[in-house]
Amino acid sequence: MTLFYLGPKGTFSYLAALKLQSQTQQEEQLVECSNLYEVMSSLQKDSSASAIVPIENSIEGTINVIADSLIEQNFVIIEEIFLDIAFALYGFPHQSITDIKHVYSIGPAISQTQKFIHEHQFDYDYTSSTVASLDKIDATTGAIAPLGSGEMYGYEPLATHIEDYPHNMTRFLVLKHASEVTNQIGSECLLVITPTEDKPGLLASILNTFAMFQVNLKWIESRPLKTQLGMYRFFVQAECPDTIVLNKILTILETLDFKIKNLGRFH
Repeated sequence: MTLFYLGPKGTFSYLAALKLQSQTQQEEQLVECSNLYEVMSSLQKDSSASAIVPIENSIEGTINVIADSLIEQNFVIIEEIFLDIAFALYGFPHQSITDIKHVYSIGPAISQTQKFIHEHQFDYDYTSSTVASLDKIDATTGAIAPLGSGEMYGYEPLATHIEDYPHNMTRFLVLKHASEVTNQIGSECLLVITPTEDKPGLLASILNTFAMFQVNLKWIESRPLKTQLGMYRFFVQAECPDTIVLNKILTILETLDFKIKNLGRFH
């Protein structure tokens, strides 16, 4: 079975894919894609495959391209994976951190290691991926990349755990075609709730409906409808109740003129 991920080998998506394989004891064929749009479009073309994609980072927030794709495409979530985000400064073997004057990485990695960069007075610049930054390494240039990635390419960490916030984490979703998944079970569910018109109390009515049945919400995020300014839909992840209670919640929300898309139940 194919598992698409944002490559190349060594990215956080790759590390999340390895963690998924370890937890499920399944050896999917890992197929790298050059960007998140390609991950989603590749899954769209292969109904037998699955994909692992980031949906939320504890510092950077929601990954909007994935959230929007979940609206537009008929995928369901079958699993979620949490990955600790740790960065390292990579260089050549036997190189010292005092040799480094300039560092490369992607924008989010640079922003999440600002304290380390300024402490060492490094100049910095950007690359298309954290792993691509390894290609920039030379006698005075280092790469900021996921801890554990540089070793795959023959480089060594000159400093580890250089991230500004030690408890940074990214949540990944494992997706499949809805037509390939039946009888989902799990303790979590993710719904997309879309109002049909703009009126007072939209968000309150959603929250009150879940509160009425004492259902705890784990994540709520708004995204623009892209039809007119000021219109939003809501992603709501909940500790999923039994089917009877969930159906009651959905019925009430539909009565309140919301359209509901169920993105699946998962652990």
